[in-house]
Amino acid sequence: MTSVPHSHIPYGESGSGHYGNWLATQDADNIAIVKDQIFKAVDSIPVRSGTNGNRLFTMGDYGTADGSVTIPLIRELITTIRKKHGEVPIQIVYEDQPSNDFNSVFKRIHGLIPDPPTYLNDFKNVFVFASGASFYHQILPDNTGDLIMSFIAAHWMSEAPTTFQDSFHRFPNANEAERKLVAAQAAKDWETFLLLRAKEMKSGGVLIVSTPSEDPEMKQKGVRSCNQGTEEGMLNMWRRMRDEGKITNEEFVNTNFNRCQRYLEEYKAPFEDQNSAVYKAGLRLISAEQVLSACVAQKKWQEKLEKEGVDDRKTWAKAVVNQHRCWSNSSFIRGLSDKRSESEKEALVDEMYSRLEAEVATQDPKVFKNWYLLGYVFAQKV
Repeated sequence: MTSVPHSHIPYGESGSGHYGNWLATQDADNIAIVKDQIFKAVDSIPVRSGTNGNRLFTMGDYGTADGSVTIPLIRELITTIRKKHGEVPIQIVYEDQPSNDFNSVFKRIHGLIPDPPTYLNDFKNVFVFASGASFYHQILPDNTGDLIMSFIAAHWMSEAPTTFQDSFHRFPNANEAERKLVAAQAAKDWETFLLLRAKEMKSGGVLIVSTPSEDPEMKQKGVRSCNQGTEEGMLNMWRRMRDEGKITNEEFVNTNFNRCQRYLEEYKAPFEDQNSAVYKAGLRLISAEQVLSACVAQKKWQEKLEKEGVDDRKTWAKAVVNQHRCWSNSSFIRGLSDKRSESEKEALVDEMYSRLEAEVATQDPKVFKNWYLLGYVFAQKV
């Protein structure tokens, strides 16, 4: 577990497509909300001939997980790019941390995991690569990227700024000192991320980033933070197990998520200062907004209730919890003492998620806040 450079170790058997099995449909809905903006931004990208007369369109999918989230989008992008620019060769670079489930990425891209259907066999002159390097390093050579996308990944920080005493990250209960440390680290990481992308992108290239977000003013449906009900539930279950003596207070405190769900002004800050390194690197903000995406599991529960008259809260609760176990499981494992055996750690974490699932099943799906509050940033290099 200590080999994780940042973020998390994916949960589920390698090569099983576990991440996409629980989150691909949800994340596709999250993208659909801004799809018109995506294609408008892509339409603005110039596709020029190089010094040797050849053209090449390069796109990156950073923080790809198992690749399932962007496969349908990339299919549409290839079709759109080819319609405007002809049979231009396209290369796609899938980036994620070294511990990522690249086995599932390759299986999905080559159709061994058939859902969603791969685009690779339907187009000629499309070339796929993978990079097992953190996006806090440069992934593409200078001035080669046309389109870089990162969906629900760049909220993971490069290093832990603090150990939270009564929270897993800034939301919901970080104290003032912890909040200041998180804000400083998150700002540094956001600048680093943007500067690296500025180096990688050609003039006219577009950067699209979404991450879980937080809105203290709760302007949309009273939602303060992305998936707040589920995250509050995980925290409460872990507290309960501490209070029952199943885990120690030290283990509770050591269980942290190395992430920052940014405020809207934090996304914008590097672009608004003309003296900032990001602005000087040529990145210009097209737009930054917070969008609210409904929970797919809740929608499926609603459809079953309306069509079949079945109030299936157990299936709904399982789907909600499994969405978040994909990325949070390893943080709970890491928080537990190394004096425990791996099997003991796994049993305790299994118990926490089982408790959470049972608790969520008692809630009203119509009001339970598993909404996805996301910050979307569109930027272009001049």
